[in-house]
Amino acid sequence: MKQKYYYARLVTEKRKKSYASRTKTLMKRVAAMSGFAVDPSMSMSHPFIRGCEFRYNEMELYRLQDLNDTITIPYNEIKWIDFFVVARRWAGGGVMMALNVMYNFDLVIHLEGDREIEVEFPSDYSFKTIIEQLKPANVPVIDQFDVFVNFPDERTFKKEFVPYFQEHYSDLAMENGLEDPRVAFNPM
Repeated sequence: MKQKYYYARLVTEKRKKSYASRTKTLMKRVAAMSGFAVDPSMSMSHPFIRGCEFRYNEMELYRLQDLNDTITIPYNEIKWIDFFVVARRWAGGGVMMALNVMYNFDLVIHLEGDREIEVEFPSDYSFKTIIEQLKPANVPVIDQFDVFVNFPDERTFKKEFVPYFQEHYSDLAMENGLEDPRVAFNPM
C-alpha cells in the first residue's frame, strides 16, 4: 500500500453531548495537544491524529489538534474506494502493544485526476452503514476481502472478524501487497 496514509478515528454519527462527554472531549483535546488523541475504547498509545467523517455529500479528514487543518473530499470527485483490512502492530508502548496485532480498515480513495488518498481507522461494524449511505451518492466501495459478506451482522462481526483475519491475513496480505503487519506510523 502507500507510504503515506492518514490514521484516523472514524466518526459515524452525531450524538447530543452530555456534560460527561464534554469533559471527555476536553480531555481528548488536552491529550491531542501532545500529538495524540485518545478514544475511550482504545489504549492510550493509539495515535488518533485525525478524525474521518462521512457526510451526506462529502467526506472530511480533520486534524483533531487543529480543526482548521481539514481535507474535504466531495463525493463527486471520488471515482471509487477500495476497502481492505490491514494488520496493525504499534511500535513502542510496551511489550503487550508490540505483540498485539489489530485488524484495521484501510480505504484507498481513488480521486479524479488519478490522485489517491489512503485512510486507516480501527475496524468497526458501523462502517457497513457508511457503505450503504455512499451508494446513492454513486461512490462504489469495493470490499476486497468481502468483510460484510463474511460477517453480515454485528454479532458475527464481533465474534469472528479477528479470529478469521488471524488465520487468513498473511495469505491475503501477500496476494494484495499489504504490509504484514503495518508497523510504521505516518501522522500526515
